[in-house]
Amino acid sequence: MKLLPKDVWKFTVAVLASFAGLHSIQAQEVLVLDSLPATNTASLENLLQGQAAGLQVKSWTGTAGSQSIINLRGLHLNTTDESTMPLFMVNGVPIIANPSAVTGINPLTYYSAEQIERVEIIKDIDQLAALGVQAPNGAINLIIKEGTSGPLHVHAHAAAGVDYVAGFDAGKDAFYNYHSASREAVYAKQSLIQRQHISVDGGGDYGSYLFGMNNYMASGAIKDAGFQRQNLFVNAKYKIAEPFSIQFYTNLALADRDGRYAGQYNRDLSGTEVADEGFFMDDNKNVGLLSSMDLVYRFSPNFHLRSVAGLSYETAGRDLYIPSNILDGEVLAGSEAFKRQMLSVHTSLNYTHRFSELLNLKVTVGNQIVNSDYRITAVEGMKGLESGGSDYVKVVTGYNANQAKAYSDSEREKLLSFYGTLNWDYKQKFFLNMVARADGSSLYQNKWALYPALSLVYDLRGDTDLPARFKVGYGKTGQRSGPEQYRGELVGLGDYYGGNKLGITQLYAPFTDAKSVDIYQFDAKVDVDIQSYLRMELGYFNKRYRDFTYMRFLPNIQGLDYAFETGAALQLHGLEMNAQGQWIRRKAFSWASNLNVAAYRNSVTELPADLQQTSLTHLSALTTGDRISSLVAYEGSQSRIIGNGQPELFGGLTNDLRVGKVALGFTLTYSFGADAVLESYESAYVAEQLQAGFPMATGETAFYFKNDLGKESFRYQGIERIESVDFVRLGRVGVAYHFGDDLQKWKIRDAALTLTGENLWTFSSYSGLNPEENITCIRKADLGYTGTALPASIVLGMKLTF
Repeated sequence: MKLLPKDVWKFTVAVLASFAGLHSIQAQEVLVLDSLPATNTASLENLLQGQAAGLQVKSWTGTAGSQSIINLRGLHLNTTDESTMPLFMVNGVPIIANPSAVTGINPLTYYSAEQIERVEIIKDIDQLAALGVQAPNGAINLIIKEGTSGPLHVHAHAAAGVDYVAGFDAGKDAFYNYHSASREAVYAKQSLIQRQHISVDGGGDYGSYLFGMNNYMASGAIKDAGFQRQNLFVNAKYKIAEPFSIQFYTNLALADRDGRYAGQYNRDLSGTEVADEGFFMDDNKNVGLLSSMDLVYRFSPNFHLRSVAGLSYETAGRDLYIPSNILDGEVLAGSEAFKRQMLSVHTSLNYTHRFSELLNLKVTVGNQIVNSDYRITAVEGMKGLESGGSDYVKVVTGYNANQAKAYSDSEREKLLSFYGTLNWDYKQKFFLNMVARADGSSLYQNKWALYPALSLVYDLRGDTDLPARFKVGYGKTGQRSGPEQYRGELVGLGDYYGGNKLGITQLYAPFTDAKSVDIYQFDAKVDVDIQSYLRMELGYFNKRYRDFTYMRFLPNIQGLDYAFETGAALQLHGLEMNAQGQWIRRKAFSWASNLNVAAYRNSVTELPADLQQTSLTHLSALTTGDRISSLVAYEGSQSRIIGNGQPELFGGLTNDLRVGKVALGFTLTYSFGADAVLESYESAYVAEQLQAGFPMATGETAFYFKNDLGKESFRYQGIERIESVDFVRLGRVGVAYHFGDDLQKWKIRDAALTLTGENLWTFSSYSGLNPEENITCIRKADLGYTGTALPASIVLGMKLTF
């Protein structure tokens, strides 16, 4: 499929001539990992909780190896859609970061905190426009540690501890809804955590190297549902010749998660109360690989060429067997495989010129190619025990064509981009940043979109007594819809027998007019230095989203269930504040802290006509100005807004104290202004049972949900109550004792004994164990989209450097 017609070539040359990079992006916030309280989980994103204004990391589940919900100024009509995630990069290389659809294992667990030097948070429009359609919701760049020149260094870290579920109540917990004794048996009173890390680095005039390995294992708060990950990594940089250097980075990870209980697989299985819900088998295995090569050639001190090639690759497999006591006398066996790969090549020319002591110019032009290929295959079968059952999963044996189904799908996209940035610097007090990027996707009918941005910075500290810096910016980015909206949904739903698919169904036709959602963003920010000990940053942003793609229901005579349309407009805006204090800075005693606050408001600015006939029908109670995150239910025959699903205020507070050889750090996170709707476990009705309407049972409210079952049949789900999910949580706390010179006689350069705790205390009026457990802010009676209890943990460790 052609991505670059002749007219586009002319347009691209004009763009690059008018604007003059991704490699020169400056992050708004930089987090140095060694200075943050450690996390006891394998999920890297948990380290970022409460550390950056506007970055929300929602710990919705305690299942080891799962990913927390990550949002950085992101908004979408579907709160469970992966497109709300920020773009993740490693050394500027885009990576696959959303969990596998097969195993649910978190790809961010492939990297350990010990490998990472710092984390760059990118959210302003002049930086995002340079990333184009890849980063509508901000970007997070993980910078990997490099080797240190000089003699060989050995770094070792070993830690072990326990996690436990505090305050567990079998009658209230959201994980199991079958048998209270089973619920008690599911959660281990406490389970083990262990991790080990070793790395070796060194270097000389030729460059530097660092290589090592990590191991992480957690038994899991859920009995017999542990997670483990091992990874090998190498980062090497070499000066091939004076103007030419090359850097290699590779990380290979193996991840494995077991499941042994029915509720972990599917929370609305048809089985009723049973005393034993143990699986025969639910094995989940992932292999992740990230490999990159970075080439730099310097023609002169002011002019260099850079090319970075990267491969992010993952395979995921799941083997499953559910015995008959869960499925009312039947057994289920299945096997799924998922392969994802993202190949990127990014080349840029970078030029710097100082015209005088007053004026400096930086120009970057380049292009990027990203080729993605996601493939999934699955087969599963169900049959009664009278047929003999099955002990095998990889090949579903003993099933006939009426008992087994197969599914196969492939999603491919080629993204070709050209971009340029121009940075003017006048007297080190006026800064002008101009950005333009053109993205062309193989998904689009009209393939190309332009994303320009402009920002101005005025630094008063150069020639005034006011220690302040002002910045304003405006520009455009884009957000892609799912690939199926562009190519239609063609699904193999036929039976599987003898290796053949016996039928293919088209759910909806391709939508040729689909396009990237346009996002227009305005930023304004001021930084103020108060004396030498406090730095404050206050910012405002306004993001406007236009032209989402949504479904419209079709009459049965059309032969398809849906057609696509484009429309609707949303808005997300808010204030962000970050305060960094270095209160005391002495050799024997230091105290530093960071407080960040984000206050957000989202709203509807435009909805399509005849909303009831579209996939946005759940928004029918909303009018212009209402929150898109509103929780909507029925009262009588009318839709009503009964709550708000997203926090209006959230952030974190981190403190770092050092007294002599002892260091203490802790992070508090908080969230206010969000609600959760709790469905009633006992209240599910069909139309014939309604009679006088809701409430029909003791403990129900007057509100209910209406779910379409097809063929003009509906289920009516009662609502037990609406609760606030405001909370304050002691997210992490760490204590370290550094031995200093005490161990020099054993040639140990540095040593520290560490003790870390996580999720030790949560203050909330929410009736469940975890106020963040509901992905959609609706605690469903069948427990879909509801997380497992969040465990607390305590881990003791030792760090050594030789």
